[in-house]
Amino acid sequence: MKKILALALAAAMVFSLAACGGGGNSGGGDNGGGAADQGSATADVTPDEGGGAAVATPHANEDGSPNLDMIAYYDPNYDYSANETLRSAYITSASGPLYQEADEAYGIWSNMMNMQYLGMSSAEGDNDQYMTLLQNHLDQGVDILILDPDVTIWPSIQPILANYPDVQWMGMMASAVDADGQLIHPFCGFDHYVAGEMEMEKLFDWMNETYPDADWSTVGCIAMDYSLSPPLHQRVEAAQDYWAANAPAEAQNNLFLADCSSTGLSIQGGLDAASPVVSTNTNIQYWLIQGNIDDWAQGAVTAVESAGLGETSCGVTFGGAGLRSQWDAGTQNCWRYALNCATFLYAEPIIGACYAFAQGWATPDSIWPSWVNVNDHGGPDHTYSKMLLPTAWLDFDNYQQYYEWVDLYAGTNTYPYDVEVSLDAFPSTTTDVPEYYSVEQ
Repeated sequence: MKKILALALAAAMVFSLAACGGGGNSGGGDNGGGAADQGSATADVTPDEGGGAAVATPHANEDGSPNLDMIAYYDPNYDYSANETLRSAYITSASGPLYQEADEAYGIWSNMMNMQYLGMSSAEGDNDQYMTLLQNHLDQGVDILILDPDVTIWPSIQPILANYPDVQWMGMMASAVDADGQLIHPFCGFDHYVAGEMEMEKLFDWMNETYPDADWSTVGCIAMDYSLSPPLHQRVEAAQDYWAANAPAEAQNNLFLADCSSTGLSIQGGLDAASPVVSTNTNIQYWLIQGNIDDWAQGAVTAVESAGLGETSCGVTFGGAGLRSQWDAGTQNCWRYALNCATFLYAEPIIGACYAFAQGWATPDSIWPSWVNVNDHGGPDHTYSKMLLPTAWLDFDNYQQYYEWVDLYAGTNTYPYDVEVSLDAFPSTTTDVPEYYSVEQ
């Protein structure tokens, strides 16, 4: 019954994600800011052959024109089956829990938006294989591609996609940029620096609340890094800045970077990078772990637990699919928190944007106009947007409620929990566009 009620209630809520934002709150938290002015986000009205009313689109404005800040979100009042069935697919650089959750989410949204989903293909860390998979999908005539490559190969991907203008695409976990770091497509995701700050704030809060009398000369922090990836490294830069500003003087030298550029985007890679840090700093009795992705967090936590320091340590991650699996299996250790946006909600506007491009309702330069950053929009000839999504802090006590809320919110049965939750259980699904988006630097 709750799923039926959710369809009605969620119609007023779930699609407001398009107005979510960043700044001091872009990574998550209460996300209590108001929505952007959706009424101003319009496109040219497409008349019918008789010159009459506009063609209907999801989330149309009162005049029939598409609301470009909302167009990528599923609209239960729109008949997607009236359009041609499109073929969608997802190509990833790895196949960890987060990618697997995204795969499931894209399958569900594809079905709801009248698309045939061809599934996920993983290059398993091989960039040459990724390029092969991309070309194979293009040769097969796929209509929509969601891409999650190693960020360093976006400049190689761009010219290939340019040869297939009818194929619509979006990146997921990192913005698509050229060799100079300029956007080559709109982006929907997170402010990585702010997310890094929030991870560190959570670690400090835990430390100060749990061990308020600890000798900070024995407190250390492991920041899981990937120096070759600007988005991931931005989280670590935030960790360095936060540590410098907030750690006591006796702990200033106790922040250690565990660079996984050579060890990989895996649990083993995280373990291999973190283990030497733990084993060579035996004076540290309290470890704070900025995990940044689930696999690294799990690897670093394993290193700390193996050293017998799990009880006095705390790990956080930005993600949470792996942590949820661990909790579901009944395992609790010093991996305690996840800064999370449910992958099901994360995936919706990404594949919805591709659908809007394919239908001609929006273009990469016109979608999400409230989210165009004056300093980062793809250069003077483009107005690519960077729409930021809200997150919530999850721990063992609230994670089932959160995922059941996601199901209630979206009117689905994606997650296996049977707990009571209301639509207002989590504060909000929107935030303001950050102020720095409109301040020229």
